[in-house]
Amino acid sequence: MRGKIAVREEGAAPDAGTYILLIAVDQPLGLHIGRLGAMTFPPGYYLYVGSALRNLGHRLARHLRREKRVHWHVDVLLGQARIVEIWYRPGSERLECAWARALAQAPGLTPWGRRFGSSDCRCTTHLYYAEARPEREEVWRGLPGDEGIGVWGVSASV
Repeated sequence: MRGKIAVREEGAAPDAGTYILLIAVDQPLGLHIGRLGAMTFPPGYYLYVGSALRNLGHRLARHLRREKRVHWHVDVLLGQARIVEIWYRPGSERLECAWARALAQAPGLTPWGRRFGSSDCRCTTHLYYAEARPEREEVWRGLPGDEGIGVWGVSASV
């Protein structure tokens, strides 16, 4: 293990950082994802990697809102799925693509949706599928900059 993993459960996130949305899909979904077209999502868990160089708390709160204008690929998925947990690392270091590459190598995770969430970079995708809920510490250990990753609380009513 590279660094000590500390779970911080906080109500507010810092201003900048990288995050993973742990998303649950309870039944098979067929969705049209903008220019990506038709995509299927089998039941299971999806890990979506994102970042915000400012206003991270606002970005995470937006992801949690049910009513919003569709802006990102993940907005379409979140209209039919639910966020179970949010993992984040504060800081201005750009880790989004490094985390996406690390998840591609993680056991039990499958890259899902070519170019999903990665239309502004060279990554194959920023979305990964797991049939069973992944253990957070196992996922975190494979991430660059794993020290200081926290959990942003998600209300069951969201």
